[in-house]
Amino acid sequence: MKTKTGLNQIRAQGAAFKIAQEYGFRHPRDIDLEAVAVDRGLKLKFGGIAGCEARLVRLGDRGIVRIRLPNPSHPRTRYAISHEIGHWELHPDTQTFFCTANDLRDYRKDPKESEANAFASELLMPSGLLRPVLAKKDLSIETANFIASEFNVSLTAASIRLCLEKADESYLVLSRNGNVEWASRYSDRQGIWIERNQRLSDQSSAWHLCKKPEEAPVVETVDSECWFPEFDNSENSIEVCEQSFSLGGTGYVLTILLVGDA
Repeated sequence: MKTKTGLNQIRAQGAAFKIAQEYGFRHPRDIDLEAVAVDRGLKLKFGGIAGCEARLVRLGDRGIVRIRLPNPSHPRTRYAISHEIGHWELHPDTQTFFCTANDLRDYRKDPKESEANAFASELLMPSGLLRPVLAKKDLSIETANFIASEFNVSLTAASIRLCLEKADESYLVLSRNGNVEWASRYSDRQGIWIERNQRLSDQSSAWHLCKKPEEAPVVETVDSECWFPEFDNSENSIEVCEQSFSLGGTGYVLTILLVGDA
C-alpha cells in the first residue's frame, strides 16, 4: 500500500509546525521537549510502566505523560514524548492513551496514532530546519544517519521522514527473522508491491543482515525478484538499489529500496 499524507496528517504536521514557530526553534538543539510539554500543561514521568511505550492521562486542562524508558534524551523517549504531545494537542476528546511500540510506528492504520506520529515527526524534525539540509542530500543510508544524529531521532524515524520528504520512487521496509514486518511505499509505479510477512529472499542484503546483524550496512543493486517476486521484469525492466542496515541489537533490519528503469 502506498503511504500518502492524508488531510488529517497534514493538519497534524501543521499543528507541530506552529509549535516550532511559536518556540522559535532555530537549531535541533533548541527543541526542548520537556519544556514544551510543561508549557502545554503536561507533567512528564519516566519509568514505572510495562506493556506500552507511553501513556497519557488527561485531567481537564492538565495531563500526565509517563514514558517507559527512563532516559529523557534517548531518541525513543523523545519520540514517545512528542507522540503524546501530539495526542494532547490533536485529540482533546480522548482522556487516556496507551501507546505501544507498534502505535509509534503507525502511519496508516489507526487515524489518531498516525496523526500523533505525523505530529511527532514534524516537532522533532521541523520542516524549516530539515528541508534546507535535505535539499543538498540524496535518499540514502548516509542521509538517514545524518538526520538521526543531527536531530537526535531513531534511524527508523529519520528514514520514514527522509522517504516522505524526498518523494522518490522508493520503498521503506522493516524486517526481522527473515520476514517483512511492514513496508511503506513511496512510489506510483504500478505492478510492484511488498507484502507484510513476505519472506526475504536469501539473495537480499536484508536477509544476510537478519542472520548477521553485526555486519556493516550494505548498498547494492539486486535482482528485482529479490523484493518483487510477482513482478514480470521481462516486459518492464526495473532496477532495484537496496540499502539495508541493522538497527543495533534489536534484531530488526531497515531497508531503503530505490526503484528505477533499468
